[in-house]
Amino acid sequence: MRIAVLLDHWHADGGGLEQYLHHVLPALVDCGHAVALVARGAERGTPRGVTPLGLHRGRWLPRPWSDYQEAREAVRRAASWGADRCWGFRAIPCEDAVWTPMGGSAPDVQQARGSAPSRRTRALLKLEQETLEKAKLVLPMSPMVQRQIARRVPDKPQTLLPLPLLQELEVLRRPERQARGRVGHPIRVVHCGRDPLRHGAKQAVQWFRALKGRGLHAELQLWTKTVAHAERAIEASASSLREECITVHGWDGGFRAALGDADLLFHPTLYDSFSLVCLEAAASGVPVVTTPAAGVASLLPRELCLEVERDVAEVAAATAMELLVAAGSYPKEAWEGMVHAVRSGFALQTHVERLGEAFRSLE
Repeated sequence: MRIAVLLDHWHADGGGLEQYLHHVLPALVDCGHAVALVARGAERGTPRGVTPLGLHRGRWLPRPWSDYQEAREAVRRAASWGADRCWGFRAIPCEDAVWTPMGGSAPDVQQARGSAPSRRTRALLKLEQETLEKAKLVLPMSPMVQRQIARRVPDKPQTLLPLPLLQELEVLRRPERQARGRVGHPIRVVHCGRDPLRHGAKQAVQWFRALKGRGLHAELQLWTKTVAHAERAIEASASSLREECITVHGWDGGFRAALGDADLLFHPTLYDSFSLVCLEAAASGVPVVTTPAAGVASLLPRELCLEVERDVAEVAAATAMELLVAAGSYPKEAWEGMVHAVRSGFALQTHVERLGEAFRSLE
């Protein structure tokens, strides 16, 4: 099958979407499919085996008109390449395409943010609605997004396709938690979210303070876009936070290494269509406290992931204690079996096989 992947802009070293495509597109090529990447910048850092089809934004057109023009050009480029099926990730209306709302349902994201949409945002919301209505099949990555799409277009066919684990995880080593919480053996809490406002850096600190307020010895390692972004969101300096055993990191790649010795992940997100951070923590045997707005939460075992509302720090602290006690009381073999079940259920190969089945179902 000839599959054209439709994007607006390709950043080879970008965030979650680009990393996902770096893993999944070569796997589709290995399965015998021809794959083209249709996007601005497609020629730079193209995933292995993928044909780049670059787009060129109109020089003098302001947004959102250039977004409309670019969407039409993407569809034309895919057709001229001879695509059997278009697979879209952005607001690019294409008749009979497969569409993955990687960022979630845009109106629900806007509602979660609680701010009035700008003129360009309103135009993009309209463009995404047209994209949804023209798609032949939607591949939501979580039950939360699936429900949101169903409310917008009730009769639209959907196939739930959770995101896969993209990183090789360390060999599972279950931390000995019985001694944690006393002097010399702090409870190690981690938080990771590139957007400190959306992913709740301030709320993670509040949850952590409530946990320490229970008389526990604990430390928090927090990763976000930059230290300056975190300081603005938390409304405290990095130096003052260090006095509370809170260390703020920029986006330095240290989070996954820290998971190997973590006891808890706090992820008080405002909206996450999936949240690979929560999945990677659970697949490393690290219990997760998050919010109902984290799409993956409902797909993880309750022994590894519990949800609380974002602004109830005391409830979050009590939930964290519940998870810690459960983790320490589980038989080692049962705990490791549960964690390995998470790893196998979200394996990349399983994801690619389900993706291939979804494309074949439309032939």
